[in-house]
Amino acid sequence: MRIAFHVPRASHLKGGFSGDRVQVPSLIAGLRERGHEVKIVSRVNVRNFWRGQIPVSRLVTEAISIRKEMKKFSPDAWLVYGPSTKNPDLFGWWQHPKRYVLWHTEPGGGKSMPKRWRRFFKLAHRHSLARADQVAAHHPGSADGLRAFVAPERLHLFPPAIKIWDCIPSREESRQRLGLSQEAPVVLCVSRFTLDDHERQRPGKTEMVLDLMATLVSLPSDAVLVLVGDGPGRRYLEEEVAKHEPEGRVRLVGHVEDTRWYYAACDLFAYPYRVDLPFVAILEAQSCGRPVVTMGTRSAELIVDSGRTGLLAKDLDEFQAHMATLTRDRTLCESMGRAGREYIQGFHSMQTRVKQIEGMLYGRT
Repeated sequence: MRIAFHVPRASHLKGGFSGDRVQVPSLIAGLRERGHEVKIVSRVNVRNFWRGQIPVSRLVTEAISIRKEMKKFSPDAWLVYGPSTKNPDLFGWWQHPKRYVLWHTEPGGGKSMPKRWRRFFKLAHRHSLARADQVAAHHPGSADGLRAFVAPERLHLFPPAIKIWDCIPSREESRQRLGLSQEAPVVLCVSRFTLDDHERQRPGKTEMVLDLMATLVSLPSDAVLVLVGDGPGRRYLEEEVAKHEPEGRVRLVGHVEDTRWYYAACDLFAYPYRVDLPFVAILEAQSCGRPVVTMGTRSAELIVDSGRTGLLAKDLDEFQAHMATLTRDRTLCESMGRAGREYIQGFHSMQTRVKQIEGMLYGRT
């Protein structure tokens, strides 16, 4: 199949270590591995237009160029990743492609946009939603919002997926490499240390990590918390880490390119974030054979087999209790970890997700 692949927020095409920057390159690679011819439609970042960073003439020129290129390519389907009011598909729906599928779709947004462009972009996104043969949301909140514009038979819910690592180091080798005790319980958190998002009214992940540090009082005295990541909240975490005794009980590692060693070294992965979104790190931990403890959001229920591959908490008190249980029972951790790897391979691998996208593109869904 010839697939025209469009990412309105084109910066996701560059790749990276979190979220959409992981999903987009993996999805393209997965489709190509399945034998599909995938052509990137545009590398213009649509949000740069309403931010005033590119002129109207540039957008018009891009639309004309894409139209000519697509006539030559003659795609069997047009697949759009991450469309929303702030990042709508401005180039595909009006060309009436044979199959038109929107993936990881958001219903609205756009409050931060200048008012003079907000109406136009909202209209473009609504036309795109109306034209789509199939629409896939990646978390329950998005699916809820899309039901006002998309008929039930065209709307689907697929959380993010990951490419399964072929080789995962042993716990012993990983701990030796990272300078961690072979006997002590090791808790891992991999995250970007963000601050509060006032536009979306979300708490920052830095606050989550501070909540996680507070659980140490209920854990075994030799337990170690390892924090992998970076971001604007790091300075606040460094101040808090310095307060914990003995020295080294909380290790703030910073940014790491190959996180496999850290997943392999830990006994469990902890993520007490209360925002209802599916997080790639939770999938990665399970794929590496490590149980997870996180909050019991609707998104978490989609990506954790509760009680089998991880434990979901209704509040921070229950989260702390789950942490205390698992850090004292390595046998339980290992059992849940084995189940986690099987679970991710069966339901949340990129190979599985690509086959589901194929079904939508072929009209089999």
